[in-house]
Amino acid sequence: MPRVSYQNGCVFRRQHATGPDTWSFRWREPGPDGTSVQRSQTIGTVDQYPNKADAQRAVESLRLEINASPEVVKIPPMTVADAWGHFQANELRDPEIDRSPTTILNYLTCFKAQILPRWASTKLIDVKALAVEKWLRGLDMAPGSKAKLKGLLSALFRHCIRHELYDKQNPIQTVRQGAKRQKDPDVLTMDEMKSLLIHIILLAAQVMVSVVAASGLRRSEMFGLKWEDLDLEKCWFHCKRGLVGMNQTKMKTIASRKSCEMNPALAEILIAWREKTPYPEDSDWVFASPHTNGERPYWPDSILKNHVRKAAKLVGIKKMIGWHTFRHSLGTFMGNEGENIKTVQELLRHASPKITAELYQQGDTATKRSALDRMSGIFVVQAKAS
Repeated sequence: MPRVSYQNGCVFRRQHATGPDTWSFRWREPGPDGTSVQRSQTIGTVDQYPNKADAQRAVESLRLEINASPEVVKIPPMTVADAWGHFQANELRDPEIDRSPTTILNYLTCFKAQILPRWASTKLIDVKALAVEKWLRGLDMAPGSKAKLKGLLSALFRHCIRHELYDKQNPIQTVRQGAKRQKDPDVLTMDEMKSLLIHIILLAAQVMVSVVAASGLRRSEMFGLKWEDLDLEKCWFHCKRGLVGMNQTKMKTIASRKSCEMNPALAEILIAWREKTPYPEDSDWVFASPHTNGERPYWPDSILKNHVRKAAKLVGIKKMIGWHTFRHSLGTFMGNEGENIKTVQELLRHASPKITAELYQQGDTATKRSALDRMSGIFVVQAKAS
C-alpha cells in the first residue's frame, strides 16, 4: 500500500446565524473504495479559541489521530506546545474535571507568560528534570509561584501519559522546587485591628474588615456573599461561591463548602449594615457597590488601597496588609490564646492533609463559637462608629 504523506489539514471558521461562530478542521482520508474522502470536525467556538492560532493548537490531538494510521508516515515527536494544544482541546475545560474559571485563567496565563516562551519548541522527550530545575531557579519569582509552574508542567505530562502521547516517566516528578515562604506573613494584634477599624471612614469597608477579621473568610468568599447566604438569626455563614475579579468561582476545598459559625456580635454588625445598604434584598451582594448600581460588589483592591491601608498609615501600622492578613491574624491570635488546633483548622476551613493526619478529635460548634467570642473586642469601637 502506498505511503500517505503527513497531513496538516485545514482549520477554518464557520459562521452561524445564531450562536457564536465555530472553528472546524478539514482533512482527507482513504474511503472504502480507495478514493480520497473529505472529512471535517468541529473544534470549538470562537469564545473558546479567539483566533486561528489557538484553534490550530487545539486541533493537534485530532491531527495526531488522523496521522496515526499505519499507512501514514511517522509523525514528528510532540513538543511542549503541541502537548499544550492537546491539553486545551481535551482536558482544560473538561466538564468532568470541572475546573473553575479562575483555575483555567491561571493555566492560560502561566503557559503563555512563563512556560511556552521557554519550552514551546522543546520535544517532550527532551524535557529533563535538571533543566527544569535550572530554569525555575533563574526565574525572579517567589518559591510558591515557581512551585505552581512546576505543578502545571507536571499536569501537562500526566495528561500526555494518560492519552498515550508520552510513554516515559513524568520528568517533573523529580524536579526539586519548594514552596516555602521567603518570610512569615505579617499579622495584626487585637489593638492594631481595633485602631485600624476606628480610622476606616467608609462604613462598607469597616464592615468588610470586621467580617474577615472575626470569621477567617477568604477574600473571594467574603466578596462572593449574598444576603441569602447569611443566617443572621442563628449566626451562620453558608458560603456558596467565591468572586475573583469578574469571575464567580467554586469554593476552594471541600472543607470550604461547609457552613461556618458566625460571631453573634458580628451578626449584629451585619444586621445594622443591611439596614443601611441600598441593596438589602436576599439576592443582592452583601457588599454591593453603588458604583455599579449593585450589580457587582466593591472592588477588593480599591477598598484595600483607598480605605484599609490608608487607615493603617494614619495609625502608624507599617505592616504589609492584604485581605489575607486578617485570616493569618485570626489563626495566630487563637493559637496564642491556646485554642485547640483542630478548632482553629475547622474555623479557617483549611484542608491541609498534614494537619488532619496528625489530629483526630473534632472541634464542635460550641467550642468554635467560644473561640470566636474572643474576637468580640474589636466590635466595641466599630459598633459605635456605625
